[in-house]
Amino acid sequence: MNFRKYLPYLLFSCKRVTAIISKDVSDRSVKEKVILYYHAVICKACVNYNHQNELINFKLKNVLKVDGNNKLSESKKKEIINKLNEEV
Repeated sequence: MNFRKYLPYLLFSCKRVTAIISKDVSDRSVKEKVILYYHAVICKACVNYNHQNELINFKLKNVLKVDGNNKLSESKKKEIINKLNEEV
């Protein structure tokens, strides 16, 4: 099988890959999953970004208890801003 003709489809820029990473895991297509897999082989920065993105999503879902539609209420936004300002 000649993989060279598929190479341009697998080697996306980091900017495009981070857009895919930012999507919900359940919303990713098979093509996007393959792109992420092969891009992760050559780009450790995107691997780190993916890890940080997963950590942020975990914190939002479990620690901050984001409501079911994954949107922060205004009171939660103010609470986060206040906590960030206190740490600075």
